Amino acid sequence: MTNDYRVKITIRNERILKLIEDQGYVSVRKFCEAQKIEYQRTTELISGKLKPIKDSGELCSICDQLLKALGAEFEDCFTPRQMKGFNKRSFEIKVKEQDLKGLINPTVNQEMKMIEQDAKNNIRHAIEIGLEPREAAMLKMKFGFDDGHEQTLDQIATTFGISRERVRQIITKAKRRMSHPNVMRQILKSGADEVFNIKNLPNHLKKIKKEDDADMDMDDSFLERLSKKHLN
Repeated sequence: MTNDYRVKITIRNERILKLIEDQGYVSVRKFCEAQKIEYQRTTELISGKLKPIKDSGELCSICDQLLKALGAEFEDCFTPRQMKGFNKRSFEIKVKEQDLKGLINPTVNQEMKMIEQDAKNNIRHAIEIGLEPREAAMLKMKFGFDDGHEQTLDQIATTFGISRERVRQIITKAKRRMSHPNVMRQILKSGADEVFNIKNLPNHLKKIKKEDDADMDMDDSFLERLSKKHLN
């Protein structure tokens, strides 16, 4: 008998995420900002991309900082398997209808909700710091980054009391500014494309993930796919 669903599973360290939640933080980013530790390296540690222990046997610096910030012992945060890291951090399983009900239990998925919320905040943060307030507002309206509802150029023009052409110019400029590697890196290096399962990332955006500082073009297709994945 065939299965009914293919489910993508992403590996994250529940022990660390639970300790962060227990301290009252709603996201990993908020925790890192408050504790003044590097966000990107922390997420790599949580995902298993970064091993907590170096080949020399010493704790990696971000692991040491994280343990101190959490007030936890190493054994509280890592199983023997997690100490080795993971080359493959997401995979698919095939399940039947009745088995899916257990997988979508809100309690079971609390960890993923926390990760997705963190990615959402990261996207909004990148837009807000990378653009002028009016540019950010128009871009979020165009692609529905706040409420999930994409607005037309005419609708945005009515809201701001300017011409449709002027809105188009501002949004084009905003997308160009969002294309700056430093801005795109905040989105892509957080793994937002992986969290929201955005397939076939354009080559020019893949370069940013590899720390290529060449100028990139922000295309509508990526924004549209990202907005549809990360809202609601």
